[in-house]
Formats: sequence, C-alpha cells, structure tokens
Amino acid sequence: MKRSSYGERDYTFGQIILTLRTAIGLTQAGLADHLGVSQRAVGEWEAGSSYPKANHLKQFITLAVKHQAFPAGREAEEIRTLWKAARQKILLDESWLSALLSQRQPPLLVEETSGTEHVIAHPPGGPRVDWNDALAVPTFYGRKPELAILSQWVLQERCRVVSVLGMGGIGKSALVVSAMHQLSTHFQVVIFRSLRDVPSCETLLEECLQVLAPQPLGIMPANLEQRISLLLEHLRTLRVLLVLDNLETLLEEGNVRGHLRPGLEGYGRLLRRNPPS
Repeated sequence: MKRSSYGERDYTFGQIILTLRTAIGLTQAGLADHLGVSQRAVGEWEAGSSYPKANHLKQFITLAVKHQAFPAGREAEEIRTLWKAARQKILLDESWLSALLSQRQPPLLVEETSGTEHVIAHPPGGPRVDWNDALAVPTFYGRKPELAILSQWVLQERCRVVSVLGMGGIGKSALVVSAMHQLSTHFQVVIFRSLRDVPSCETLLEECLQVLAPQPLGIMPANLEQRISLLLEHLRTLRVLLVLDNLETLLEEGNVRGHLRPGLEGYGRLLRRNPPS
C-alpha cells in the first residue's frame, strides 16, 4: 500500500475507486475479501489517502471489466487513466490489458427496428441489455444519498414506477444512468429509451417488445391495446428495468397540470393500465 504524496488526499482517485466498486455491486468488505486485503485498505483507497499495489489494482480492474463497470467502448482508455491515477511505479502491461479486454466482449445481437439498427448485448450470465442512446457517464461524483434512495426504492421496496424530477441541467439523466448501470445485475432485462424526439407510444412499445421477446415476434400487433397487453405480459414474467428519459417532452408546454401533447394520448392509456404503486 502506497501513501499519497505529502500526506494530501487524492480525492479524484478515491472517487474513481468508489464509483467502480459501486458499479460492480460490492461493499468495501466484499471487495476487500475478493482482493485479499483489509477493509481498511479499501476505505483508504476510496478516501484518497493511499493507492493499491499493482497486483491488487490488476485484480480490481479484472473484476470491473467482468462486471462491465467501465463505459462501453472506452474500457482501455479508462483503465489506462486509472492506472496512471493510482501512481504505479511500473508501467501498465499492455499485453495483459489486450488479453483481458479480448475476453470480455459479450456476444452481440444486431436487430433492426423500424429501419434503424441497434445493438442488444447478451452478457454471459448477465441481463439482456439495450442501452440505446443512454448518456455516457464515465465518472460520476457525489449523489451517494440519491443513488442509495433509488436503490432502496427499486430493489428493496420494489416500486413499479419511480420518477426523478428537477430543473433542467442539474444532472438527472447522469444520476439515472449511473443508477441503471449499478442496478442492472439485479434484472433479467434492462432497457433505456430517450423520449427526447417524442416517439409515438406505438413505436416505443414496438421497440421494447423487440427487446423483451425471447423469440422474434413476427407480426407486431397493430392495435395499441394489444401491444400494451403484450408488454404487460412480459413485465409479469420477467424482472425488467425500463428507463424512460426526457419524459417531460411528452407534456404540453406551459400546462402546469401535466397534460399530454396532442397525438400522444396512447401514453396515458399505457399508464392507466400500469398505474404507479
């Protein structure tokens, strides 16, 4: 274990370790047990008062890669940044890193929905996930109480609908995406969809059903009520985390009572069929 220079705390490094550990889904004690170190050592890393040895850091990186804790497509970049931040005396073993990342690639299924291709990942033994255009959040600082509350509502209290409200620009999307990555291992299917471009309810249901269906759906029900019924059938049989971002774009601008915009009444029918708990 190495101490940070001049006794100053390296809060940036500590936050990186904390964020990755949380994304992996381990407590300090759980990570310490996995790495063969003391819980105090993990606590000091997260406090920025010491750095892990090279072998412990490599074990930690391997674990993070296994649990997809690094942003997809940026794993190598983030790992090199972490290694540098940990102030290791030896250079990062690039051959080891290359071998590690070559093993972590999950099989991918590319599907076409309404003429648009998107990638659905199937991590071995993990959830079926479709991140779509979820915001990339390589690092996330603070908001620990909010993340804990979301985790409690979703996992312990099993709330069916959770709303994250607040003024624009305060980081709601980053908070929700971070929570989504942390909670994903507790679900069989994880779907993220942005409503920024105001898709019709029929389009949203079709995209979700294409992900949820264990086999190709064939002919998609044209009737909205049939699509809603089919969606609810899947939600009753699978543990699903469905994240809808930019929900406010569906509402009439300036209407304080939250009325849906003309032509989007289908969303109201969907919510009435699956009311918040």
